[in-house]
Amino acid sequence: MKKTNDITQEKLADVFKAERAHLLRYACYRLGNEDDAKDVLQDTFLKLHTRIADTDDLQINNLRSYIFRTLTNICAKWQTLTNRVKTIQLDKTMDVVETSDHENEVDYRRIVHLLTEIPDEQAEVIRLRIYGDNSFAEVAEILSLPLPTVKSRFLYGLEKLRKGMKKNN
Repeated sequence: MKKTNDITQEKLADVFKAERAHLLRYACYRLGNEDDAKDVLQDTFLKLHTRIADTDDLQINNLRSYIFRTLTNICAKWQTLTNRVKTIQLDKTMDVVETSDHENEVDYRRIVHLLTEIPDEQAEVIRLRIYGDNSFAEVAEILSLPLPTVKSRFLYGLEKLRKGMKKNN
């Protein structure tokens, strides 16, 4: 990993501001509601802000991926500590469902439910790829996994979602 000492609190704030919508959408899907997602997002920013201030030799190759990785870890810890595994409430999401078409909303609810029924490692890759708006390479970096593993988890997860959608129809 290359050493980058030019990560400042200002640069962190800029990247956080630019990626806020993606980070918040991802956290909403992980935690089930917008209020918890906002709390976790704030915790993530404060943790990273403090870490940058307190560490002289912080080595970060890709700040965006580092933020997502930290957010992923804090979401997992938040869920473990508070037992907050829930289904997401449609009326509390931001712009996840952009259309008011009833059929799309029903499909959306099914997908959110089906994500809770597939293996966590597959669901996590799907969330990071789709809801976090990350490339496969970025997901691999965030999760510290080989790229082929990320792609196969994504494909197997999508296949399980498709089967679940067909079964529910």
